Amino acid sequence: MFGSQERKINAGLLIMRLGLAAALLVHSLPKLIGSASAWKGMGTMLSFINVGLPPTLLGLTILLVEASGAVSLIFGYFFRIACIVLFILFGLYFFNYFSINYKTLMLWSIGIASVFLGLIFVGPGRYALAVRLEKK
Repeated sequence: MFGSQERKINAGLLIMRLGLAAALLVHSLPKLIGSASAWKGMGTMLSFINVGLPPTLLGLTILLVEASGAVSLIFGYFFRIACIVLFILFGLYFFNYFSINYKTLMLWSIGIASVFLGLIFVGPGRYALAVRLEKK
């Protein structure tokens, strides 16, 4: 039914999803579990957004978005929505690092943002919880 090329593509998408999710969880969970000072540090980093939230609440929101996006990548459920949100978030990281002239993280954040942009168009692949639930 499915050719070996399609299996390879779907396996590659699964590996990409799991690898990105692991990186996002390693980045966000220690700060999320940490104290309010870690949240405040994240919120002050992106304070140029200026949405009217205190830095602690802004940092907590950003970390929750990042962690929930990672969970969505793992299961492939709400995949495209999570990729859109993560694309925007890493775009904000890019502009933050650009404004402080931090070239290394600026390049990494735009690279990850472009991966999320590509995943919006490609989708989660066949090995996702959403595909299994749609069959039933």
